[in-house]
Amino acid sequence: MGCQEILKNVSILYVEDEEDIRNLLADVLKDEFKRFDTARNGEEGLKKFYQGEYDCLITDIEMERMDGLTLAQQVRDKEDSIPIILLTAYSEKERLFRAIDIGVTKYLVKPFTPDKLLEVVCEIFQKEFKKRHIYDLGEGFLYDRDKGELKSKEETVSLTKKEKLFLDLLLKYKDRVVGFDEIEKEVWDGVDFSENALRTLVKRVRKKTYKDLIKNYSGLGYKINLK
Repeated sequence: MGCQEILKNVSILYVEDEEDIRNLLADVLKDEFKRFDTARNGEEGLKKFYQGEYDCLITDIEMERMDGLTLAQQVRDKEDSIPIILLTAYSEKERLFRAIDIGVTKYLVKPFTPDKLLEVVCEIFQKEFKKRHIYDLGEGFLYDRDKGELKSKEETVSLTKKEKLFLDLLLKYKDRVVGFDEIEKEVWDGVDFSENALRTLVKRVRKKTYKDLIKNYSGLGYKINLK
């Protein structure tokens, strides 16, 4: 899965009290992500975090009105798996040990380039997506198998039980055509299966993704067409 596709589905909350740095990074990076919101200090950052749905927290350490370590601790208390990246101009061991205790994902020492931050975020989410069984379907669509959701830059759409079973089956055997008998057994469990019902199901999945994702092999079955 390419880095660009990953970042387009990631929402970032970036907390930095230095206005020039905050605005510069926001201007350079905002188009790389699904969302790149900013906050001026830890208190504002915590409020925004509770109000929004973010995939990653990036925060400076040295700030008034709640420092970054305290912010990271409060976020980690609420979300035990969200990636947290700490930014600091220092590399003091005491701070580093506290960051490790909190469960911070990455510790980035200033100064750094926007490209370096992109590289770090991409590395983190390549691992996260693999761990969370997230598949790149092409055309800007990601499939979260655990949640049964299709994600694009515009929206997140839930799949029905049969839609999920069908897509999971095609992904499981992505290198070959999945026959009608297999689909009947795995998706319908042998109950109320018909060609019309299957065609309707395929149309629904295509509508939620895109037409060329699922290829029909006449008289044989269906195959997923990953790009």
